[in-house]
Amino acid sequence: MITHVRSVGLGVPDLGRAREFYEKRWQLEAVRTEGDLLYLGAGCAESHVLRLRVTPEPRMDLLCLGAESAGAVDRIAARVARHPEGKLLGDPAPRQDLGGGYAVRFLDCDGRVVEVSAEVEDRVFRPVEELESRPLAISHVVLNTRDLQRARAFYESVLGFRVSDWVEDIMCFLRVGPAHHIVAFTRAPHVSLNHVAFEVNGLDAFMRATGRLMREGVAPLWGPGRHGVGNNTFSYFQDPSSRFVLEYTTAAQMIHDDRAWTPQVHPANAQTTDQWGTANPRDELVSAALCGLPDPGLWTPPPV
Repeated sequence: MITHVRSVGLGVPDLGRAREFYEKRWQLEAVRTEGDLLYLGAGCAESHVLRLRVTPEPRMDLLCLGAESAGAVDRIAARVARHPEGKLLGDPAPRQDLGGGYAVRFLDCDGRVVEVSAEVEDRVFRPVEELESRPLAISHVVLNTRDLQRARAFYESVLGFRVSDWVEDIMCFLRVGPAHHIVAFTRAPHVSLNHVAFEVNGLDAFMRATGRLMREGVAPLWGPGRHGVGNNTFSYFQDPSSRFVLEYTTAAQMIHDDRAWTPQVHPANAQTTDQWGTANPRDELVSAALCGLPDPGLWTPPPV
C-alpha cells in the first residue's frame, strides 16, 4: 500500500540560514514560501521533498509517505485506529498541504507524526541531467528509537513494511518495493531523526555532489563510502543551522523476488558500515551526530 517516502517536514529556528544551505549547498529548489513555511523540491514530480517550518527548536514535523490510492489511505487509517499504539489525528480527508490530495495523519508508536497520502498533484520540474549533482528525490529516512522491535512491528502491521535485513540488534531496514529500504530504525537512547537520504543520479553524480560540497568548504560528517548492508553509497553532511544529518546516496540493492529473499542479521563491523574502506571511521562524533538530540516535536503535531 505504501509506495515511497514523499517528503519530510522539519522545524528549524532560523529559516533564512536553513534556506541558504538547502538551496545553495544541497541544491534543492524553493517551490513556495507561505508565512513561516518553505517548500523545497528536487528533480522529481513531487510537489516538494522537504518542508521547513520556523520553530523554537529543531524538530521533525512530518514523515510523509506515498500510498498507491485513496483506498489504501483509508485502509491504513483503519489499521491505525485498531492498533493499541497508534493514534489518528483525524479521519482521512482532503490534504491541506502543498500539492493537495487525500491523506491521513497519525502518531506512530514513538510519537512521530506520520502522513500517508495519495492523489497528490505533480509539479512541473526540471529533470536532473546525467552528470548533475542535484538530488533526484528522497531515497530513505532513518529514525532513532528506544525500542527497535516495537517500531519494526508497528510499521509492519500498520503500513505493510517488510524487513530486509538487520545489523545485530542495533538497526532494522524496511522496504515496501524492490529498494532494499526506504525506512530504517536504529536503536538509540532517545527518539529522534537519524538522517534523511537523498538519491542522486548514479555513482559519478554521487562523487560530484560530495566533492562540490567539500570544495565549498562543507566537510563530510562521514564518507564517502559504501555500506555493506543495502549496498548504497553514502556521504553524510550536517545542516549547520539545525544540525540535522543529510546523506547523498545511490546504487542501493534491489530485491525483486520476495520469495527468494531471507533477511540476514549482519555483524556491526567495518565491512558492514563501509565495504570500500574509504570513509573516515564511525567514531563517537559521527555516532553522536546521527543520534541527534531528543525530538521536542514528539506527541505534538505541527499546526499545518
